[in-house]
Amino acid sequence: MFDWHMVLGIASGAVQVYSIVPYIKGILKGATRPSVISWSLWLVLQIIAIAGQISAGASWSLLLLLATTFNVVVILGFCLKGYGYKKYSWIDFVCLFCAIAAIFIWRITNEPTTAILMAVIADFIATIPTIIKTRKEPFSENTFAWFLLVIAASLAAVSTTKFDAANLLWPVYSILVAALITGLAYFGQRLKRE
Repeated sequence: MFDWHMVLGIASGAVQVYSIVPYIKGILKGATRPSVISWSLWLVLQIIAIAGQISAGASWSLLLLLATTFNVVVILGFCLKGYGYKKYSWIDFVCLFCAIAAIFIWRITNEPTTAILMAVIADFIATIPTIIKTRKEPFSENTFAWFLLVIAASLAAVSTTKFDAANLLWPVYSILVAALITGLAYFGQRLKRE
């Protein structure tokens, strides 16, 4: 029997993994400069979200998280090799502190859906340095790679077989944050060209 949820889940993971290609090309050209703080925190938060979704009864939308975690590990490797964004401000460290605090709050509750919710909150906090950087320097992010994440997250949301917070929270959040960064980069780049 044809399982379209499985097909969409696999497509979500495949698009997500592919999104790393233009991102790495941008890094190697010196145009894309990932924020080391954001990418470091995203790795921890991806693992928490994966654990939360598995313990709540994962659906095909889990493939988005697994593929994203793969991409985060690769990009973090580039960051640690010297390709990461070098400018830090007090907001980066406030975001780091808030993200770590959210992780500890999740550990106290030890409930899967709460774990995912706290991971989403912490992820958004960890994303703030990238949002600020993209707003200030729109060419520092790869628009196409972020747009691919919007597509991958949309496929993941539709692929779920369990319509609950544990399986939909991360994909829906990913759609919103990736669309925000895509928009900031795209429109910021257009404004700077004009």
